[in-house]
Amino acid sequence: MPTTVPTTDEHEALASTVGKQNERLLRAEEAITELAGRRLPAYVLRPEDFGAVAGKDCSEAFTKMLAAVDKGLQPDAGGGVPVARHTIELGPGPYILSKPWMVPTSGRAQGLAVRGIGKRSSEIVWTGEGPLLTNKDRWMGVRWENLSFRSTNAKGAFLYSASTGANQDWHFSSCEWRGTWAYGIGLDGPETSNTNSEWRFSGCHINGSYATAFLWSGMTPAAKQQDQFLNFWFSDCKVEYDWGDFLRFDRGGYITVTGGSFIIKGTRPDGGPSRFFHLPLAGHYDSVQHLNVRGVRFELRHATDQVIFSRWNGGHISFSDCSDTALGFQAHSKSLIAHDFDLTAGGGPQVRYTQCDLVGQHRFRVGTASTGRASVVYDQCSRKNNRTAASFLQVVGQGSAPAQSDLTISHRDDGDGITGP
Repeated sequence: MPTTVPTTDEHEALASTVGKQNERLLRAEEAITELAGRRLPAYVLRPEDFGAVAGKDCSEAFTKMLAAVDKGLQPDAGGGVPVARHTIELGPGPYILSKPWMVPTSGRAQGLAVRGIGKRSSEIVWTGEGPLLTNKDRWMGVRWENLSFRSTNAKGAFLYSASTGANQDWHFSSCEWRGTWAYGIGLDGPETSNTNSEWRFSGCHINGSYATAFLWSGMTPAAKQQDQFLNFWFSDCKVEYDWGDFLRFDRGGYITVTGGSFIIKGTRPDGGPSRFFHLPLAGHYDSVQHLNVRGVRFELRHATDQVIFSRWNGGHISFSDCSDTALGFQAHSKSLIAHDFDLTAGGGPQVRYTQCDLVGQHRFRVGTASTGRASVVYDQCSRKNNRTAASFLQVVGQGSAPAQSDLTISHRDDGDGITGP
């Protein structure tokens, strides 16, 4: 077979291509070297500046880093509480912490920002018991971005927040929680509780397991003033966790959830139910009992899973453009109590389902204590398993169906042809 010898022009073209590639590699190496040696602005703090080494216990370094933020606080030019003059940037992790990072500190402050490279690229691993962060009436206007948090201790918690007016305006963007937790975020306070309000979660991933809940509002429900914990916004979140409750509100409320994928992947070790929305207490202040869920796809993989359990005896609960029928073909789905409302404490909320696909059954528990009227409206809805009113609705309690003065259930333009109240 004849051998083809490159021409002089072809040799020169090949040499030129190789030369350009080598030049690009050299420039890339120079850029990396420049970045590594670049001095960051004085307002940027990194754990490595305080002795942290990824993969090692970084507790002391993180303590010193937050102390530097505290030391740098300056008066707010606009007349508010002191503001942070530093931002924290986390590099490639994991950063292992065995001691709490944020501890109770006197005085109020605002403007703390903690940013990472991205999900699981910058990760804090909490190995201790109790909360990693304790915010007692101190920090407001706090931002967390592009971070992961993982607990290796079933007695660990992410954040304990107790407030009488300071704690508010916390925003988590593109953050993830995974591992085993007693709870994720706990909101608490004394009889004089106030705020613990304006919590926003955007594009976050709720993973792991929670003995109580990922977000537990009203940890001391006897303190009725904890109903001041208001305004919670979740948008486009991936709530796909192992077991436990996603949101538990013994006190507080006014919750808006927009978009997202919601899946409970496993079951509780004790065999109990896992719920996305757990509202276990009746008797709240005005403008608290409000839950609005829009455009969420739910997967209920087990007979113990529930979208909602509520004892609210007033307010409004709305599900629109939602579907929980993804696993409606499985054997457990037909008898699944996917939505459960206990109205025995006296009245109930105004509940509306609009253009929803619904699985299993909906249960309404009634009793003799009803003092306020509850109503439920199904507007342009359809069902997967139980496509008649008799099989879909469970109204249980003393006697048969409650009087219309206690509870009315109506269907409008129903996809399964169910009509009337």
